[in-house]
Amino acid sequence: MSTATTSETRTPGAGLQPWRPRVLHVAYHVKDIDRALAFYVGVLGMQEQMRVDLSATLHEVVLNFPDSKGSGVILMWDTARETAPAIGDGYSRLVVHVHDLDAALSHLRTHATRVTKEPTQAGPMRYAMVQDPDGYVIEVLQIKR
Repeated sequence: MSTATTSETRTPGAGLQPWRPRVLHVAYHVKDIDRALAFYVGVLGMQEQMRVDLSATLHEVVLNFPDSKGSGVILMWDTARETAPAIGDGYSRLVVHVHDLDAALSHLRTHATRVTKEPTQAGPMRYAMVQDPDGYVIEVLQIKR
């Protein structure tokens, strides 16, 4: 195995810099859009930005937090689908940064949000895991400075 390092491996994403990549949205397939919107808008406080009909039965709604600079969540649903979408077991989730983890969890619990991992300290970070109504994991993260 070679230990030689090229300038491209030393500079992460060097070839991508002209494209200026950034995370825009995470997309989830949901079974019941009204239930999902009640959580993401009514509980988390996101705002609907737009709706798009991708086909006669496949639709999506784009959500962002009021103070975000473009990143958010896309909820997709298929009116012809009869079964709930399968959720993968990989390490994927939406991460929501908060200034007060305890206050955020208190708010989420008042809305019957399932907490799957109680607050945990990890270096300068403190986080907990919750689930949305479809079972998707959301990490609620506080970074202590």
